[in-house]
Amino acid sequence: MRIFKVYPKTKARTKTMDRAKEQVFIDAVRERRHQMYRVALGYLHSAQDAEDAVSDAVESTWKSLKHIRNEEAIPAYLIRCTINAAKSMLRKKKRTEPLEPYQETLAVGESGDPITDYLSGMKEKDQLLLVLKYQENLREADIASILNIPRGTVSSRINTLLGRIREQMSKEGLSCD
Repeated sequence: MRIFKVYPKTKARTKTMDRAKEQVFIDAVRERRHQMYRVALGYLHSAQDAEDAVSDAVESTWKSLKHIRNEEAIPAYLIRCTINAAKSMLRKKKRTEPLEPYQETLAVGESGDPITDYLSGMKEKDQLLLVLKYQENLREADIASILNIPRGTVSSRINTLLGRIREQMSKEGLSCD
């Protein structure tokens, strides 16, 4: 004896909702693919690795699409998965890196651009905040959604980071304008 009766309309509605969610996913990937690539590139500094990270993120999001309840969260979920895929690739790289660094690589402070030098010396989470805010032009509410932190925290961290950058630039005799 069945306790729950399955109605044909319910099945049809579920399939329609799944198709709608799939379409939202496809649209989100089309809209955000360049942004996902830039975020991955910011972490990995390699075009090929960034493409792999984006591919992994799209695959991961597709596999867990049925678990995402709110369709509006899919774009943020894609960015979050891209960040996670890039970090995962970095962890894998650390295990296989040679003990002695290559001579060709630039040390911090050798790029010639003081802002790039300062940013490269920051923590990853701080770099990510500034990249999402100023390179990707995301609103603080969107950044908070992607990083799963309160909006006020995003705002205060960004202001703190900008203050540190201004202070560092003034110490080096550069203008902050």
